[in-house]
Amino acid sequence: MILVKVPWLPSAKKNFTTWAITISPVVFVLREHAENKALLAHEQKHQDQVKIYGWWTFYWNYCTNPGFRRSVEAEGYAVQHSIEKGGPA
Repeated sequence: MILVKVPWLPSAKKNFTTWAITISPVVFVLREHAENKALLAHEQKHQDQVKIYGWWTFYWNYCTNPGFRRSVEAEGYAVQHSIEKGGPA
Protein backbone atom coordinates (compact mmCIF):
# COMPACT_ATOMS: atom_id res chain seq x y z
CA MET A 1 0.00 0.00 0.00
CA ILE A 2 1.31 3.42 -0.96
CA LEU A 3 -0.08 5.85 1.61
CA VAL A 4 -0.47 9.50 0.63
CA LYS A 5 -1.57 11.87 3.39
CA VAL A 6 -3.73 14.72 2.12
CA PRO A 7 -5.49 17.72 3.68
CA TRP A 8 -8.80 17.15 1.83
CA LEU A 9 -10.67 14.51 -0.16
CA PRO A 10 -13.72 14.86 -2.42
CA SER A 11 -17.01 13.31 -1.40
CA ALA A 12 -19.83 12.04 -3.58
CA LYS A 13 -22.35 12.66 -0.78
CA LYS A 14 -23.49 16.01 0.57
CA ASN A 15 -22.53 16.62 4.22
CA PHE A 16 -20.29 13.53 4.24
CA THR A 17 -16.56 13.56 4.94
CA THR A 18 -14.47 11.04 3.06
CA TRP A 19 -11.55 9.87 5.23
CA ALA A 20 -9.74 7.76 2.61
CA ILE A 21 -9.90 6.74 -1.04
CA THR A 22 -8.13 3.79 -2.62
CA ILE A 23 -7.00 4.06 -6.21
CA SER A 24 -4.83 0.99 -6.14
CA PRO A 25 -1.98 0.81 -5.35
CA VAL A 26 -2.35 4.26 -3.73
CA VAL A 27 -4.44 5.08 -0.68
CA PHE A 28 -5.19 8.76 -0.17
CA VAL A 29 -6.01 9.42 3.48
CA LEU A 30 -6.78 12.57 5.44
CA ARG A 31 -3.73 13.48 7.50
CA GLU A 32 -5.65 13.29 10.78
CA HIS A 33 -6.70 9.68 10.04
CA ALA A 34 -3.40 8.38 8.65
CA GLU A 35 -2.64 6.36 11.82
CA ASN A 36 -6.14 4.82 12.08
CA LYS A 37 -5.40 1.09 11.85
CA ALA A 38 -9.04 0.14 11.36
CA LEU A 39 -9.47 2.61 8.48
CA LEU A 40 -6.25 1.44 6.85
CA ALA A 41 -7.43 -2.18 7.15
CA HIS A 42 -10.65 -1.15 5.35
CA GLU A 43 -8.58 0.35 2.55
CA GLN A 44 -6.29 -2.71 2.48
CA LYS A 45 -9.41 -4.81 1.95
CA HIS A 46 -10.10 -2.75 -1.17
CA GLN A 47 -6.51 -3.32 -2.31
CA ASP A 48 -7.10 -7.08 -1.88
CA GLN A 49 -10.39 -6.85 -3.80
CA VAL A 50 -8.64 -5.07 -6.69
CA LYS A 51 -6.18 -7.97 -6.85
CA ILE A 52 -9.05 -10.47 -6.96
CA TYR A 53 -11.20 -8.71 -9.59
CA GLY A 54 -8.50 -6.88 -11.52
CA TRP A 55 -8.04 -3.12 -11.60
CA TRP A 56 -10.44 -2.27 -14.46
CA THR A 57 -13.16 -4.71 -13.44
CA PHE A 58 -13.11 -3.58 -9.82
CA TYR A 59 -13.27 0.15 -10.58
CA TRP A 60 -15.73 -0.17 -13.45
CA ASN A 61 -18.12 -2.12 -11.23
CA TYR A 62 -17.48 0.14 -8.24
CA CYS A 63 -18.45 3.19 -10.30
CA THR A 64 -21.35 1.71 -12.30
CA ASN A 65 -22.88 -1.08 -10.19
CA PRO A 66 -24.41 0.05 -6.88
CA GLY A 67 -24.86 -3.55 -5.71
CA PHE A 68 -21.19 -4.31 -6.28
CA ARG A 69 -20.14 -1.11 -4.52
CA ARG A 70 -22.35 -1.94 -1.50
CA SER A 71 -20.91 -5.46 -1.39
CA VAL A 72 -17.24 -4.46 -1.45
CA GLU A 73 -17.85 -1.60 1.00
CA ALA A 74 -19.64 -4.01 3.35
CA GLU A 75 -16.54 -6.23 3.32
CA GLY A 76 -14.33 -3.20 4.01
CA TYR A 77 -16.50 -2.00 6.89
CA ALA A 78 -16.66 -5.52 8.36
CA VAL A 79 -12.87 -5.57 8.64
CA GLN A 80 -12.81 -2.02 9.95
CA HIS A 81 -15.45 -2.65 12.63
CA SER A 82 -13.76 -5.89 13.71
CA ILE A 83 -10.53 -4.02 14.40
CA GLU A 84 -12.38 -1.17 16.15
CA LYS A 85 -13.87 -3.77 18.49
CA GLY A 86 -10.45 -5.26 19.18
CA GLY A 87 -10.68 -8.19 16.78
CA PRO A 88 -8.11 -9.45 14.27
CA ALA A 89 -7.30 -7.60 11.08
